[in-house]
Amino acid sequence: MGRHANPDIRRAFAEYQDQDTPSKCNKVRCLHCGYVRAKNTTRQIEHLQECQAYLSSPDAQAHAASQAAAETSAIDPSMTSNPQNNILNGTQPNPNLQIHRRGPNQNKRTRDGHPVLASAPPQTIIPSLTAHLLATTHGPFTAATQQPFLSHAGCGNLSAAPLCQWLVQDAHYARGYIRFIGQLLAKIRLPPVANSQFHPLYRTMDLLISALNNIRREMSFFEITATKYGLQLTQDPPNPITRAYLDLFLGASSASASLLEGMVVLWATEHCYRTAWMYAASFSHSLSTPSTESHIVALHQALIPNWTSSAFSKFVDACRSLVDELANSQTSPNGKEEMQRCEQVFRQICWLEERFWPDVDGMGEEDESRLSAMRDSGIGASGFDGQAGGGAGVSVGDPVVLDGMGDAGGQDQGVA
Repeated sequence: MGRHANPDIRRAFAEYQDQDTPSKCNKVRCLHCGYVRAKNTTRQIEHLQECQAYLSSPDAQAHAASQAAAETSAIDPSMTSNPQNNILNGTQPNPNLQIHRRGPNQNKRTRDGHPVLASAPPQTIIPSLTAHLLATTHGPFTAATQQPFLSHAGCGNLSAAPLCQWLVQDAHYARGYIRFIGQLLAKIRLPPVANSQFHPLYRTMDLLISALNNIRREMSFFEITATKYGLQLTQDPPNPITRAYLDLFLGASSASASLLEGMVVLWATEHCYRTAWMYAASFSHSLSTPSTESHIVALHQALIPNWTSSAFSKFVDACRSLVDELANSQTSPNGKEEMQRCEQVFRQICWLEERFWPDVDGMGEEDESRLSAMRDSGIGASGFDGQAGGGAGVSVGDPVVLDGMGDAGGQDQGVA
């Protein structure tokens, strides 16, 4: 009789058949760090004992702490010195793995077919790539989304020059965004399926098409806003940070990058943008009386409401949902390498976003000291001081609104 499969370990790994070597044994990929090897329960357990991505998870730490504090005679005293060993050697169940052990009464069913369980089954915990990226990059993400430009914009004391600089650079960003989305669409290979609306690749395609419609509408929205509120926009070329962002788009959508990596870039930029403008909106209560300055009115009547709306939030949540779904469905042999690339590109986005907002001083004016320093270093007037806003490329007036699962929903909303 063959050995029973270990369902604890099965939960931590995704099993698949390598199409390049169909005669070989099945392979497994760790859902926590992307490590790939041939299927072997013993080796999989050994990997989890050293997998920092798993061992640093809240569930693993909580279980280890509870085992260290528990006083029980059921466990071998030689094991109590290291509670994590009990998780991985089978003495104690792993709280982050699905547990359906075979044993007495475990396979018995009632007359109507339901299993007889002595206690409620454990809750299934699905790994989240986006949650991992946010948890490991908390500091840089906060710095990227809580800049003085945003607080001054919310308080109503931002000068017109930095806002116009941001609008000019965001227009360059939007045009690069269109090329980026087009390249991601070109990566999708749609399989023949019966219910395409439920397939992640079809839903990813729908979301990307929606993003293209949204960015085109945003470009018109910016033009209308600039004309309506008399904002004076220049024809300045992309500054160095904007160029770096455009290069990031090219790299994340190139032939050497995966669809998942590109989708991480899409979600990360949109999520940073939403968080940043919500931070700006949190200062709006400081406006005791309505401002008469046209650029401040534009901020509080059009721009800030545009990216703090529920419609835009649904789009960002749809991006996040699909990124996690695509990450959990990956069967790439180099999953660990792809995970590392996703982490690197998320950190790069946070770095760019922090420098994407124009530099302002304590009065909301352009930071002349920073400008002088940039000139002295050889960067010039078109350098970091005139940086663009961390464009999300989607406005409130999106012709297609997606819900949290990436499905079409809601109704069209007019541009503010």
